[in-house]
Amino acid sequence: MSSATGQPPIDASTASEALDEAPEEPSEAAPAKPTGLGWLAWHLQGYWTILRDVYLTIDRRTLGFARIMLGFLLVTDLVRRTPDWLHMYSDKGVLPTHLNLFRPQAWGAFTLFNAFSTAPELWALWAVLLVTFTCVLVGYKTRIAHVFAAIFVASMNGRILLIENGGYVVFNLLVMWTAFLPMGDRFSVDALLDSMRRRKEANADELNDRTDVIDPRRLAPHVSLAAGVILLQIIAIYYFNVIHKTGAAWKNGTAVHYVLWVDRMVTPIVAAVRGLVPPALIIVGTKFVLMAEATIPICLASPLGRVWARRLAVALMCILHIGFGATFVLGPFAWAMCVFSTLLFTSDDWNLAARTMRRGHRARVVLFDASSGASLWLCRVLKRLDLYELLAFRAEEGLTRGVAASRPKDHARLERSAALADIIAALPLGPAIAWLLRVPGLSHLVDAIWNAVTTRDLSRIFGLRVPRAPGAVSVAEPSPLRRKAGRFVVTLRELAVVAMLAGAVNQAMVELWVINRRVKVPHPEPLRVLAQKMRYLQGWFMFSPNPVMDDGTIVVDAKTIDGRSIDPFTGKPPEFDLTKAQSLRYNQIWSDYFNRMHLPANSAYRDAMRDFIYRYPERTGRPEDTIVSGEVYWVQDMNPPFGKTASYKLEKNKLFSFENPAARAQPRPGG
Repeated sequence: MSSATGQPPIDASTASEALDEAPEEPSEAAPAKPTGLGWLAWHLQGYWTILRDVYLTIDRRTLGFARIMLGFLLVTDLVRRTPDWLHMYSDKGVLPTHLNLFRPQAWGAFTLFNAFSTAPELWALWAVLLVTFTCVLVGYKTRIAHVFAAIFVASMNGRILLIENGGYVVFNLLVMWTAFLPMGDRFSVDALLDSMRRRKEANADELNDRTDVIDPRRLAPHVSLAAGVILLQIIAIYYFNVIHKTGAAWKNGTAVHYVLWVDRMVTPIVAAVRGLVPPALIIVGTKFVLMAEATIPICLASPLGRVWARRLAVALMCILHIGFGATFVLGPFAWAMCVFSTLLFTSDDWNLAARTMRRGHRARVVLFDASSGASLWLCRVLKRLDLYELLAFRAEEGLTRGVAASRPKDHARLERSAALADIIAALPLGPAIAWLLRVPGLSHLVDAIWNAVTTRDLSRIFGLRVPRAPGAVSVAEPSPLRRKAGRFVVTLRELAVVAMLAGAVNQAMVELWVINRRVKVPHPEPLRVLAQKMRYLQGWFMFSPNPVMDDGTIVVDAKTIDGRSIDPFTGKPPEFDLTKAQSLRYNQIWSDYFNRMHLPANSAYRDAMRDFIYRYPERTGRPEDTIVSGEVYWVQDMNPPFGKTASYKLEKNKLFSFENPAARAQPRPGG
């Protein structure tokens, strides 16, 4: 029988019998030490075992949980982009497809989005992405969905590099590296369907038998080079970020102060309270960032105290990045790193979680109608969700509601929403949801739905029948040819990991300051293509060597056909006094777009910005918003010195002027 966490327990009686039957070895008969090449092989085998167990092995439950977090991040990031979907990707946006093809933003950039330019096409693509990301979230057809998700994320990020930042690169890396792992082996629809196929229970006795519910292969830890590469990637991110922070602001502890006063990055809440933060807390925060970034690589690289070292790394990563995510608009960076941290959980963590969360008082007996195929199917699903084995099953004839629940202590019988709440509370993390079913009003709604559903013959509607005979465990042994094909696929997968790792290492040596300023490393085109196509760059020097000490944004002073001055990006009159700003209230997409567009290197894309400004009345639906002429400015100031709260050195630099020829022929309002 499997344990509450899905791992096979050790049968103590069987183990003791095996020890009793084992022949006694004479105490003086020590194994002979190997010599020559055998001695070398013996030592290498020991080193390989340590390397494999510490760095290359990952619990499949960890992969399942990380997949759920990754899927949630994929869906929420898509939602984050939705308001600006057409602005960024359509031919009526800031970078039309024809311009992106004619003037590529970077060498080797890859994107499928160039094939979609109109609004209907892009919304259809949005729906495809949502379905794909949802499949990753729930774990349905996981391998296929994950590969497509990696391609879609790289395409989405590569379509408009004017908004790319380190968070987009981390996001690419997260989706790409995890695509090499069996993320759907646990906590997934794929695993549930596989288990349902393996055994088709026909009665209560079989429902209460937990043997062979999960394929033994899914219980074993997964060993792959990809697990070690993910550790190496996380170590590189923090190690190089911390050693690049050599500026005075990091050394004297004032770096956090300057970052908090970058209005294009901070949230409105932070902007409202940053002036109240004591200087001592600023220094402590700066030192904590450095300490955390320096400690995490040590924890992940250490083979000693691995469990607690990993736990410390997870805690530091989550504290650090939840703080970043709540304070700044950085895109997916903070949340992608939090998802990366979920890949660090060990088997000890899962066993501890099972011991901590399993509560005997939540145990329930699920009563079901033995003649109902739908009731039996529901119990089969509940059995597989019941990882803590707190549910028992008992058949009863004539249950009008199909399924009920009974408390073992007082044998109280519960039906409808009350039964559903108690059953869900017995499942992992169930109490976080079950209380909702007990709330008055919502519980009555559930009761009404339950009554409406149970009055119909669901077994007949969905073709669910009770098997005539007990269900046997279906174990299909793979053929020799299939086993060889499987080993071949695994070999190809590991070789692909090695190739991608070679591209990442070469990209890091070319891009990182601490390396390229000392030695010039060649960048072979095959490795360069690997890094650029999937945009897994390795420039880990965030806020280095000093944090950002200036602030700036683009302000447009446009004249409408009715004589008003307006900034088409805000819909308000242009505001040039950046020193009084309390957060610019732009999201990450527009903040980075403005920051990139003021650079001379991106002047080739300013005509597209001008055309986007002209289309302002199309977005508002107001003819009086027609743009006649205007100027585009880069407005910047310096962040206040440490201990001060007033920005200074306000500058206003004109980037270009424009005049809309199409507006000349239009009649003036009131003319």
